[in-house]
Amino acid sequence: MDAVSVNPNRRSVENITPALLHEAGTAEEELEGFIRVYRDGSVERFSYVVSNVPPSDKPGEPVASKDVVVDADTRVWARLYLPADKQRGHGKLPLVIYFHGGGFVIGSPAWSIYHAFMCRLACEINSVIISVGYRLAPEHRLPAAYDDCFSAVEWVRRQAAGVRSVQTQNPKEPEESWMTTYCDFSRCFLAGDSAGGNIAHHVAMRAAKTDVKPLHIRGAIIIQPFFGGESRSKWECETSDPALLQKWIDVFWKLSLPVGANRDHPACNVPNSLSLQDVLLPPVLLCVSERDVLRERNLEYFEALKRAGQNVRHVIFKDVGHAFQLLQPRSPRIGELTKVTHDFIYIHANNLLVNPKSVSVSVSVAQGEGMIFRADFVQSLYVIL
Repeated sequence: MDAVSVNPNRRSVENITPALLHEAGTAEEELEGFIRVYRDGSVERFSYVVSNVPPSDKPGEPVASKDVVVDADTRVWARLYLPADKQRGHGKLPLVIYFHGGGFVIGSPAWSIYHAFMCRLACEINSVIISVGYRLAPEHRLPAAYDDCFSAVEWVRRQAAGVRSVQTQNPKEPEESWMTTYCDFSRCFLAGDSAGGNIAHHVAMRAAKTDVKPLHIRGAIIIQPFFGGESRSKWECETSDPALLQKWIDVFWKLSLPVGANRDHPACNVPNSLSLQDVLLPPVLLCVSERDVLRERNLEYFEALKRAGQNVRHVIFKDVGHAFQLLQPRSPRIGELTKVTHDFIYIHANNLLVNPKSVSVSVSVAQGEGMIFRADFVQSLYVIL
């Protein structure tokens, strides 16, 4: 697979003037309305398809939000989401570290569709969420996104430990009051959708091999993970998902994989390159959309985790495609997704699993069905096992 070469000395620009357009030359790759990459390495990004929105901490809102700096050197940042006082009660809340999607090439915690979903998710799962703004390809190819998102985990760990890092031009990392005041760091979860689901897997793998105490990562919620491979499956060839066209998938992998790598690279073909020897991942909840072009890749991932003896369960959401939680804000499936997520967090955050044996549960969510992972159901399941 040919890779587009990006000159790191060329700058990314929001709006290229005609003079700069001429200087930049012919476009090499383009996702219309989102990004254009030129032969000289210049990158033009657009914001008129999906707008960016600021955080909000106005009184009376169900969820407050604000932006924080995670790493001043790499410009990694995050948006924090905090449910309102009436939901927080008297105790500290679970913490979800969330990674957005966009094929590693586009996307941001500030995107209006992500901001809206994070506000709803924080409210309905009653947890603090930190949504990470990592560096994007092609300026920063993989594994940059994995490194940035793990650095966010390390930032949270330092907040939990009260340790301040000494950095160039930033001698003292400030304490983030929302984190230290409202987060229960012993009840931490990783989560992400699409490319963010891919990132959540890789960050979970790295965290499983690293001492992240006093953080306790109790689970990973992986939603429609963006996986691929050199050979397209029958499902991929026959399925048309308007939310994720094949031509977009081709551009995403071309721009994001390391130069010279093909789609069987471990960053892409995760199910077929999974190496879990001596690695125990936290419990995984895999959320799959029935009409998603990535459905079969997601189910291959589920089977690979199951064969490796990992604690994994998956839910298939009927009659919806990729990123429905962002693109179909009125879909009843969003409520089902947040409910399943809430129950997964509730169970694992409160140590309701009385038998630690690894188990796989497959559940299909159909319209009208309600509580999928009720505490009483899962407790009974694990007692039986």
